[in-house]
Amino acid sequence: MFASDIDHAVRLVESATAPGERVELVNVAGVTGTRGSELLLRYRWQDITVTGSYVYTDAREPGEEGAGRRLVSLTPRHSAGLVAMWEQHERGRVGFEAYYTGIQALDDNPWRRRSRPYLEVGALGEIVLGRFSLFLNLENILNVRQSGYNPILRPRCADDGQWTVDAWAPLEGIVVNAGVRVKF
Repeated sequence: MFASDIDHAVRLVESATAPGERVELVNVAGVTGTRGSELLLRYRWQDITVTGSYVYTDAREPGEEGAGRRLVSLTPRHSAGLVAMWEQHERGRVGFEAYYTGIQALDDNPWRRRSRPYLEVGALGEIVLGRFSLFLNLENILNVRQSGYNPILRPRCADDGQWTVDAWAPLEGIVVNAGVRVKF
């Protein structure tokens, strides 16, 4: 379990003196609070290890102009992961991983107020050949990208000068790494 409280956290707001042209960093009146819990389970059977995790997070901050409380942006309430790995020393290993990220509140996004939940899947293989080993790592096999849901580029520049929205999902798509390791 975890918890934290931050008094007068900093927030970016539209400038009162030059609305639509400038932004300011201000200290928010009140407390930004985070509460949550994490569960981690690991199971081993012969050469196979399976690890699962789940995190629940409730992060809230004072609302705009003192109007109640709102969810902290870019903080998923639910996230989870599962990793399965077969490994034999001096022979190699094969692994699979899947990570779930739940809905996140979004600030100043012209396309949506809440993100979509998504799943990232990856795989890893390595074979040991004496002093050498060959490996292949695949990440985001499902090719989940934020641009698959909405554009990254805003239709017009935001008050803070940003032309892009905040990243709430992977931006890079499928990633493949391969290589050779040498033991000295």
